Amino acid sequence: MTLYDFVQLSQLEKANIVLEGRFLSCKEDKTQTAVLYKVHDFFCEVLYDNIKNNILKMKPFRTKELLQDFFAYQMN
Repeated sequence: MTLYDFVQLSQLEKANIVLEGRFLSCKEDKTQTAVLYKVHDFFCEVLYDNIKNNILKMKPFRTKELLQDFFAYQMN
């Protein structure tokens, strides 16, 4: 599956694909959790609403800059 194929899927299909991916990291606060997964040849950040227990958005990407931003935030 390519990044382009992924963005064409429904929200439910995307969630199923992401959960088959490899968990890498997460960052959270009281209301939201951002979880990073490696999916095929790209990464996907999934933003969850901790209060409503649902997915707010999924952000697939390939760029190393976004990956570095995710881990830089965690270290601070």
